[in-house]
Amino acid sequence: MYKISVNERFLTLGKNKRKGAINLPYENSKTLVYALDILYHTKVNSIHVYSSETKKVWKKLQKIATPVYAAGGLVNNSKDNYLFIKRNGYWDLPKGHVEENETFKKAAKREVEEECSISDLKLKKYLTTTYHVYQSEKKYFLKIVQWFEMKYDGNEKPKPQKNEGIDKAQWIRKKDIPKLMKKTYVNIRELVGTYVLTNSRIKK
Repeated sequence: MYKISVNERFLTLGKNKRKGAINLPYENSKTLVYALDILYHTKVNSIHVYSSETKKVWKKLQKIATPVYAAGGLVNNSKDNYLFIKRNGYWDLPKGHVEENETFKKAAKREVEEECSISDLKLKKYLTTTYHVYQSEKKYFLKIVQWFEMKYDGNEKPKPQKNEGIDKAQWIRKKDIPKLMKKTYVNIRELVGTYVLTNSRIKK
């Protein structure tokens, strides 16, 4: 199943109907346009488009919403603090676009170092991929972000990359993270909830 954030709500794609969501059988690309329109202009929280050919539907979505590739990091230090940035009033994890001929891994490390002005990050492993549809100039784009676990053992104090609109870059104690989650994006909230707050994946 594919889970895509749209306007801080979710569009999911799968083979069967899903409980708790408005279910739409996939007929053609207009089904996806209709689903996106509902999520942008109503208070509906979740729409599920189902089809026996889920991958085909996923490819159709990428024709409606142009893919944009990015990578970022969930960075932990020796004090069990996590690196966050604040941009446009929202707490986020450092990430950025993948450049031409650049791997997701290299992009993730480079973007974190650039956005937070720290160096010598140790990239540990791939965590997950998030999907997010957004609008720009009346066009849809699908941001595909690969996330990686990283470790930092240095003493540099993070500094925000101001020319990227970042206001803060700082280490946050684990016990203080739930407060930040009240002012963040739904994809980040789920990622942090899965890999940090539940202790289910991150290896210390």
